Amino acid sequence: MDRLDFKGKLKTFISDSKQKLLSPSDEVSSQPSSLIVPPGCLADRTLWSDSDREVSQLASDPIKEGEVLASLNEKYFNEDWDPSSFCLEQLGDKVGELDTIDQSRKELMGQLTTVSRRVFSLILERQSDCSSQLEHIVEVQEQLGEGLMTCTQGREGLGRAQRQFVNCSLGILARVRRRQQAGVLLDHLATIRTLSRTQTRLEELTREEEWPAAISLLLECIKVSSTYKHFTAIAQLSTKLVDTLVMTEELLDTALAKQCTNFQPASYAKLQDAYLLLGKTQTATDQLLMHFTTATHNTSWQVVYGHVCLMQDLPRPPPYPDLCREVQQESFLPCLTDLVRALWGIMLSYHNLVQWHRVRWEEEEDTEYTRNKLEAGLGRIWQDVQSKVKQFVLGSDLSTFSIESFLHFLDLLHRLIMVGQELTSSSTMGGQEPSITSSALLQDSLVQQCLNYFSSYHTSRLEELATHLDNEGWTLCPVKHTFSYPLLAEFSHLNTLRSPSKSMNGSTSLFQQFGSSGTPFDFLCQESLEEDILLEGGEYSAYQDSDSEDDLSEEQKQELVEENRDTGRTGLTPLARLPSVSTTTTSPLSGLTVSNTAIMVLRLVGRYSHMMKVLTPIAEEVWRGICQLFEFYLYTVNMFFSRDLLDTDQNVYSARLRDTLTNIYSTVVLHEVRDGEQGVRLIGCVREATLSPGVQLEGGDSLHGLPARVVGVESAVFLATQLNTLRHHLASLLDNTQAVDMFYTNTVSAAVDLRTPVYLAAVYHSLNIDPLLMQMSKVSWDLRDVVSQHSPYVDQLLHQLQVFSSRMVKLGLVVPIPSHLQQVLWEEATRVASNMFVDGFSSARKCTNEGRALMQLDYRQFVIKLEKLSGLKPVPYQLFVSNYIKAYYIPEADLGQWVEEHQEYSAPQLRALVAATAYNNNKTKQKLNSLINDLSDRIRR
Repeated sequence: MDRLDFKGKLKTFISDSKQKLLSPSDEVSSQPSSLIVPPGCLADRTLWSDSDREVSQLASDPIKEGEVLASLNEKYFNEDWDPSSFCLEQLGDKVGELDTIDQSRKELMGQLTTVSRRVFSLILERQSDCSSQLEHIVEVQEQLGEGLMTCTQGREGLGRAQRQFVNCSLGILARVRRRQQAGVLLDHLATIRTLSRTQTRLEELTREEEWPAAISLLLECIKVSSTYKHFTAIAQLSTKLVDTLVMTEELLDTALAKQCTNFQPASYAKLQDAYLLLGKTQTATDQLLMHFTTATHNTSWQVVYGHVCLMQDLPRPPPYPDLCREVQQESFLPCLTDLVRALWGIMLSYHNLVQWHRVRWEEEEDTEYTRNKLEAGLGRIWQDVQSKVKQFVLGSDLSTFSIESFLHFLDLLHRLIMVGQELTSSSTMGGQEPSITSSALLQDSLVQQCLNYFSSYHTSRLEELATHLDNEGWTLCPVKHTFSYPLLAEFSHLNTLRSPSKSMNGSTSLFQQFGSSGTPFDFLCQESLEEDILLEGGEYSAYQDSDSEDDLSEEQKQELVEENRDTGRTGLTPLARLPSVSTTTTSPLSGLTVSNTAIMVLRLVGRYSHMMKVLTPIAEEVWRGICQLFEFYLYTVNMFFSRDLLDTDQNVYSARLRDTLTNIYSTVVLHEVRDGEQGVRLIGCVREATLSPGVQLEGGDSLHGLPARVVGVESAVFLATQLNTLRHHLASLLDNTQAVDMFYTNTVSAAVDLRTPVYLAAVYHSLNIDPLLMQMSKVSWDLRDVVSQHSPYVDQLLHQLQVFSSRMVKLGLVVPIPSHLQQVLWEEATRVASNMFVDGFSSARKCTNEGRALMQLDYRQFVIKLEKLSGLKPVPYQLFVSNYIKAYYIPEADLGQWVEEHQEYSAPQLRALVAATAYNNNKTKQKLNSLINDLSDRIRR
């Protein structure tokens, strides 16, 4: 308790001491104001207390003072803080020790003295600034006094002026003011008169379609009227101007709608400037797209309605889909033509409009909004056009159309699709779908109708082809030497006869070509060009080429006659009995060998390829139709002209031709098949044709119908050649070219192989082989001596070949038989003769080495004479005969291997060889015969 009382007394003492040091005394406050003395500093030392004297004795040391200031506690700088309590708290338990208290007091006294000195020094440093501020204040006080005096004098002057000026002076000022107001009023009246005459000027500008000037005038008048709206007349005129602006915008919209069907760049530029002045370019873009949609609908309806009204009376105009169902069949194509022409005008206008904007886009004068809208509108316009044409087409039945009308219809749609694809492909926006998919709406809607039409048409054409083949005389059709598929009107879609898609300057763009005049559909409406493929009367002589290197010349014929006379001396019938070939003055025919039915098939191929080009969704089905046409023609030619081919000669068919004919019979030819428990059912597409009774395939003079056979086979080869020329074009119309490659590899290329069986049948029956075989069977081959004279049957065979040669020359006056065909015929004649030699040699029951030498002599004599007669060098099938003769020298042990390696011989020929070689060994003979039977069955399969 005593300690707390002592601490309180000490605290009171410290506070009094601080107040005494920091508060100036009465004596100090009475000092002159000219000398500023820091508070607490006493001038009279006699009044100092012990503490003051102690402070004065403290030496001034700047370094120590800096350390003292740095060591001061931050709490001493807080005004709301009690330092007395803080000092007592610092003493702690030593508050009762006088030495500690005195020591603390001295430290605080030193700190206070240092701080006071620093404060005093700072005050002394700022004393000059304080003096200058006091001088400035005194100067401002003097200026305020002068201002007050000036105001007082001004008020006194105004008072005098008020008293001195008279009322007349003020009247002059009032009149001047009224005159100025009158001038302003006159200006206002002139402006009002101008505004009242605006309506007349606006009518003139709108009539002249000066839209920017009209809008500028209107906007200026509205702005002026808002300035003078306090006048009653102007208020009424302002309302009228606003109504006029609305009407002008409607006129602008009407003029904008006209651009949809007849785009005029100059007028459209004025419209764009007018909308720019109105600040409605985006609105104008939206309105423009809406007008194009409306124009598409209205134009379509008006065109169809006009054609319907020509044929019947309508009580009330029906909607467009119902109106399309009212179109008569005879009006369908003319109406469709007019419809696509009208829609072409709309698409052309939109294309030109976008091109006009693209120039501005390059100059960055258009907004991005306008660009995106117009680019997207390309696809939208095309979709609207497709929708209208689709509704029109689906409203009619296409099944009753003729093929010409149907192809014309497809041409119109194909050309329209080309226009639409070019329109949509001109978009420069990213992310656009391929243009070919943009036409799916129109194409897909026609797939089922066109597929049904084609299926019915193809079935009737196959039946028609069968009927033509039934009545075909297989005579030569006199076409020109240069005849090929491009000369047929059915192939005009390939732009060979006419090229509507190419302009004179080489431009391929439809919009560039028909931008100024005409439409892309004008050429499609013209009549087809007349064909020029047949020889005329004056040209028929040119069909016979006297200088042709493909036929026998007169010197060759004379040489042949002399040779025949020489061979006649050895026992051959004199050639004088044969028809003379050198006395005729008519030259062999040259040129193309083609039948009427082949030209019909080629025409159908042209129509089918036309369908493939203009309607790609059913191109695969149409392609199968082309394949069936050629396959049926190829099958029929083989059936007609190889029916008399011997069964033993069936192996002359190539594997490719045999597989092709088998496949044709199983897929194309109508025939019955057994289907398990269901019984018999028909498969195939068309019945088999029957050979016309007027076609004679017998008779030696005609070489058993060789002219008809030549016309039939060479027509098939000609068709194959034309199809090969069309291969690239047809493949480009299909997505899957694998079917095309298979057809050409297996079927088209097999047409050439048809020559061998057909010509072999004719040659075989033209040569009388049986008497010769009878003569060969009478030849004694078991000779003991070598002879130097060949057998008589060789001369008989050569004589028949001479007859064959002369008749072939005569037939060259009926049908062209060029050198390569003559070579084929001679090869088949050589095949028959070689086979005759082997059959004759195989008939020998006994044969010695001398007999085999005679065989070789006979055959060698035949080869030498045949080379001169036929011109074949070397003569084919020599190894076929020579190997058979040499086989007689083969040991029995090696004969089995030889038989397996030579399957070209018939079974009877091989059995005769085995019988003649292994006649003493029945076991070997039985084994070899079994091998021959197996090989024969394998070959037959």
